[in-house]
Amino acid sequence: MTAPLVNLKARIESLRELPAMPAMAAKVIQLKSNPKGSVQDLARIIELDPSLSAQVIRYAQSPFFGYRGKVESVYTAIARVLGYELVMNLAFGIATARPFKVPNSGPLGLTAFWRHAIYCGALVQALSAKVEEEIRPPAGLAYLAGLLHNFGLLVIGHLFPKEYMLLNKLVMEHPNKPISEIESKVFGVTHNQVGAWIMRAWNLPEEVIVASLHHHNEEYMGAHEV
Repeated sequence: MTAPLVNLKARIESLRELPAMPAMAAKVIQLKSNPKGSVQDLARIIELDPSLSAQVIRYAQSPFFGYRGKVESVYTAIARVLGYELVMNLAFGIATARPFKVPNSGPLGLTAFWRHAIYCGALVQALSAKVEEEIRPPAGLAYLAGLLHNFGLLVIGHLFPKEYMLLNKLVMEHPNKPISEIESKVFGVTHNQVGAWIMRAWNLPEEVIVASLHHHNEEYMGAHEV
């Protein structure tokens, strides 16, 4: 077996300190564990971040939800359109990923990442609604899994920017080659493995970890298959 060009796996394993969970994400997690948490509590947390507030309101106004009234506040977006659980996971996903800095351009750039993440989150949520009720995952959890399935790309880009630029270039040069194949040959590790690694360290839901680890595995069979 040919040795990887850049052994990221060894470098990741040698890290003495993991990136910390962002403060906003930690606040959302704390509220999520509070059985008395309310729509007002969630709205207050989101309103601390104007950018996140705008994203929640814009999402509530999208044709996907078909709401015909005016969405003029985060509270309205939660209470009348999106629901507590979905906004909880949307806010957590965005807050978790935002501090990780990667370039904007290229097939793996931040712009492409967020476009793909938002589309996948909405698609997975819609597909989950078609699953038989007894095995159907909660809509918010399905959305979060879709939103964060490529989270490992952000981690690699944030921790190893030079190597990420190399990966971006190789993906651009070989658009028909699976990204996991390129990553394995160049880094010795894939973004799905890296994403699952940090998600597990942060104690994210096991369903989200599995989505990260196996989203390129069409033959996955396990506890969270549907």
